Formats: sequence, C-alpha cells, structure tokens
Amino acid sequence: MTRALLLVAALLAAAHASAQQIASPSEFLDAAEGRTMTFVGDDTGALVGTERFLSRERTVWARADGSCSYGRVFAQGPELCFEYEDDAGRLHCWWPFRQDGTLKVRSTSTLEVQRIARISDDMVGCEGEPIS
Repeated sequence: MTRALLLVAALLAAAHASAQQIASPSEFLDAAEGRTMTFVGDDTGALVGTERFLSRERTVWARADGSCSYGRVFAQGPELCFEYEDDAGRLHCWWPFRQDGTLKVRSTSTLEVQRIARISDDMVGCEGEPIS
C-alpha cells in the first residue's frame, strides 16, 4: 500500500472514530520535551520501549529488549519522524493523536498504534545517557 493510501486510510479511520482527535507534531513535542514516555502496543499493552526526549530534536530510545539508541526527531508535515543512530537512513514516522484523553501514535508505514502509557521525568537507563 502506498504512503498516500495509508494516510487516507488512517485519516478515514480517525474520522469515523468520534473519540479520536489528531494532534500535531508540535503538540506531541510540547508534551514530550524534557520528559520520558513509555510506549506500549495499543492492542496488547506490551511494552515497546521508553523514550526520553532530551530536547525537541534529540531522544534516547530504550527498546523493550534493553537495547538503546540515540535519535533525532523532527516534524515532516503532519508526521512526527525519528531516525536512530543504529538504524541510520531509515525513518520511523508516526501520526500523533488523542483518543479518550490518551496520547497515541499511529505508524505511517504499518498503521501499528502505540499508546503512551506513562510520562515521567525518569531516565531510561541507557549507557552514557545525559542527565539533562
């Protein structure tokens, strides 16, 4: 399925779900900057990983398997995109939205949905992680 078709499908799904409200990348980063977010699979509740937003441009990602990577984050139109040092050249882009008061993201490539289960000031525990 092409990216354009995925976008249309996601927008139609969002339009039909009355409790969903699209959030801009800027709104997402307002909630994330300087904080740590715990991401879980929306359908399973299984931990995907924890990401500390060092700034509006830099993150440190701790995957559920314990591996870590530093990344950069940026807005690309309505998408929030991430590129990680250990996966250079591959973008991971998401559409942020709120559903029933909960912040979530939908992958632009697979339509997978992740829910932000927790927002904290905790470190993610990666080697060399900056304090601030």
